[in-house]
Amino acid sequence: MKIHRNTIWLIPLAFLVTFPLWSIPVGDFLTPRGGFDPDINKESADHHNFTMQTVTILQNQKGKDTAVIRAANARTKPDDLNIVILDQVVAEIFDDNGNVTHITSKSGEYNLTYRALTLIKDVVLNKTQDNHFMYTDLLIYNSQQHTVVSPGKTKIKSENAEIIGGSLDYNIISQTYVIDKRVKCLINGFIEP
Repeated sequence: MKIHRNTIWLIPLAFLVTFPLWSIPVGDFLTPRGGFDPDINKESADHHNFTMQTVTILQNQKGKDTAVIRAANARTKPDDLNIVILDQVVAEIFDDNGNVTHITSKSGEYNLTYRALTLIKDVVLNKTQDNHFMYTDLLIYNSQQHTVVSPGKTKIKSENAEIIGGSLDYNIISQTYVIDKRVKCLINGFIEP
């Protein structure tokens, strides 16, 4: 009789019987140290954040320039990459006849999707062909709809008139103004009929 052949099966049996004794220390030994951070393995989204100096944005429709927007600095908005934040903005808007309207502002935002320019803080609009000036703190220019909207207090000055209103809507194509909310108008040289 061969003793070695019969005793070899006792080794796995000994492991099974003594499992409760050695499983806890061996399990503690094999546990990874330092913990696991699940955020390490996540892929970061590829953000195209940028900051630029001396920026020029050109708008063009049907082969004609509709606007030239210049800014001292531009950067993307952290939560929405379709919005560009602008500083020290100077814009020129062209109508169908080639007339130029100059706009300056301390800051603004340009929406790349809607091609809309929002100007904030000390906005001055100069319609050069009529020598009209407009002053406001918020102005929204939408190039697709050809409109200029100023939802806040607005002041328009020309040689012979001064108009102060609570808001202004201007259609570039029809060249019509709509001024709302307590309009005050001062006209020089007005003769009663």
